[in-house]
Amino acid sequence: ARRQAFGIVTASLLTGMTSAVSPAQAASAKTGAASPFTGDYDDPNHPDCLRQVKVVGAPMRGDGTRSAFPVLEVVGYDGNGSNGKVCTEPPASRADLWKVSGTVKSTNTAVIDFSPKGGPANLAAKFEDGGIVFPDGNKWVKIAPGTTDVSARRPKDMSTLKSSM
Repeated sequence: ARRQAFGIVTASLLTGMTSAVSPAQAASAKTGAASPFTGDYDDPNHPDCLRQVKVVGAPMRGDGTRSAFPVLEVVGYDGNGSNGKVCTEPPASRADLWKVSGTVKSTNTAVIDFSPKGGPANLAAKFEDGGIVFPDGNKWVKIAPGTTDVSARRPKDMSTLKSSM
């Protein structure tokens, strides 16, 4: 019931958000390091666990065009502590990671599909005050470059996740 209620609230927020976003606004959304979303984050629900967000250009369609809305990719790990929510050590390998994706709707709004890990399919996300805020009040705080050794959150076989951010 809680997840269903959350889905209804999210859908109503999402409906309001997507109806107000035009492709012109999406076109102004930056990709790569220029996007405010791109970077490593601290998730208070999963302390010291990997949360990495990248914004990339939309894939090419069959007709040779691209969507105006960039793709947001999230790679994470939910923990190996006693309650499965705290990371006491990095994931053993890439196989331990999850990946979800979404769409950047404007310079500071996105919609993320968490259904591959059992969450909502169209979760609204907003970048504000140095982090990504979700409708349930959870806020992933962006880690400033050089302030935390984020490589300790990645599996050893994950060299492709290393970033200079």
